[in-house]
Amino acid sequence: MEERKKRILMVDDEEDLQHIVRQNFRRKIRKGEMEFVFAHSGVHALEVLKENSDFDAVFTDINMPEMDGLTLIDNITKDYPDLKTVVVSAYGDMDNVRTAMNNGAFDFITKPIDFEDLEITLQKTAGEVNKIREANINKERLNSLQKEMEIGRRIQNNFLPELIPLIPGWNFSAFSRPAKDVGGDFYDIFNIEGDNKIGLVIADVCGKGVGAALFMALIRSLIRAFTINSDKSDEAVLQIIYNTHNYIIENHESSGMFATMFLAFLDTKTGELSFVNAGHNPPYIKRADGSFEKLMPYGPALGIFPGPEYKLQKVNLEKGDILVTYTDGVTEASDTEGKLFEESRLETGLNSEYDSLDRLVKNIVADIEEFCKGAEQADDITMLLAGRKPD
Repeated sequence: MEERKKRILMVDDEEDLQHIVRQNFRRKIRKGEMEFVFAHSGVHALEVLKENSDFDAVFTDINMPEMDGLTLIDNITKDYPDLKTVVVSAYGDMDNVRTAMNNGAFDFITKPIDFEDLEITLQKTAGEVNKIREANINKERLNSLQKEMEIGRRIQNNFLPELIPLIPGWNFSAFSRPAKDVGGDFYDIFNIEGDNKIGLVIADVCGKGVGAALFMALIRSLIRAFTINSDKSDEAVLQIIYNTHNYIIENHESSGMFATMFLAFLDTKTGELSFVNAGHNPPYIKRADGSFEKLMPYGPALGIFPGPEYKLQKVNLEKGDILVTYTDGVTEASDTEGKLFEESRLETGLNSEYDSLDRLVKNIVADIEEFCKGAEQADDITMLLAGRKPD
């Protein structure tokens, strides 16, 4: 990377200074490594800065007509806080040098000027200004990124269901919290038009951050689109999974992105659950008697390689049963020692006392937070529960 040319503003009413400086730095000036601009007073210096303040340092004498160096330093400190000033003064004028340093001057050199000392001071001052500029650039980039992440977070939140369907005989509850501002987990719950069915989806996209969130948005849209264009039968669940997988392979295989997914159609009249588990954490069915049943995956994650085999599976939710789906951010949440929350603690939480599915979800989230107290959340945490009301 080519080094930036250093621009220095020299402020002094001595006419010989220009010639002496240019003579001593002639090689660097010819090579384009340095550029000197000269002003004969503080007023003149401020006029120069007003036209172009892109300087690496300002070297100023103290005793000058129209505006002295101390007043100039005050103005530069106030109006150009990122610009560093160096006082050039006689050795015996240390009181003014001290005042200048107290008012914001970065350094000082004494007259008569030692040009070796001048160059060392110049390099040091320019280096400090460069650090400030880089810090400001990084701050601007960070602010811009934070704004983009906030927009991304709002967009992602819009992809989650705004309202959960109200269906007689059923309760539903969900929770999702990304590890970063945006994440790759998502859930969805939607009515299937013209039938007594609803669609249930929970998925975990590989990775975190913006890339995972964009891929999540794509998959969520694909599931909705393929569902709308399906025949809405139980077998359509399997075809939707294949269609989504094939689309990813055909259009986005080079991205290296993939997602685990549990997709189900729930018949709210009979309680029959038709599902495909594509490499996702096994959801639980907590039976009314307190026992657990796992819905194991059959087939790999979506988009991981061509030609996978998936299987449509069916199970019935009886009255009092609860379907519990979650992402690995739940069971793999870790404490400060690296211990995992694991399925055993999830099962304990599911057996706790609660008066609603919302309360059950809150209890489990509270258990995770208590277990992980002091540890940073490393993965997105998402849960979707569906419960058939008892008589």
